[in-house]
Amino acid sequence: MTGLAECALGAEISQDRSRCAVAKAWRESPSRLAVKVAWHGITGAAADVLDALYVADDPVSVALDPRSPSATLCGQLAERGIVVVRLGPEDVAVAHGEFRDLVATGGLRHFGQPGLTAAVRGAQERPLSGAVALERRVAPDQSPLTSAEFAVWAYCRWEEVSQPGVWVV
Repeated sequence: MTGLAECALGAEISQDRSRCAVAKAWRESPSRLAVKVAWHGITGAAADVLDALYVADDPVSVALDPRSPSATLCGQLAERGIVVVRLGPEDVAVAHGEFRDLVATGGLRHFGQPGLTAAVRGAQERPLSGAVALERRVAPDQSPLTSAEFAVWAYCRWEEVSQPGVWVV
């Protein structure tokens, strides 16, 4: 990713709260998005790391699920002036479905990161909002994959509203 490209961040704290992952998504080409885990470390450092990434990358969006252990980041990030997009259940389901579709069609590039690869290999689905989403309560830690899904979702939502077009007011 170049320093000038727009990106979005997704964050997820693991179910046991021992780890947090922050992923970054961006458009690599007109037909392909890219995603990588920018950080995967101890939960206590997550707000500081997100703050540093926010300053360094100037993301168009930062997304997380407030109905998960990641909810504790909302207040910490707000105190730092970082606006967080809070995914609802239907957004979590859409994020998972769109991510799977991008993978299936070759529309998503990843970087072979061990934590993300392990999460993908151990991934399971659960019903959510009439669709399916990742089951977070499985081993190995699913936070790298969940944060990647949220980063891609946030970037895609930003693209939808940033494209020139006709707006009805």
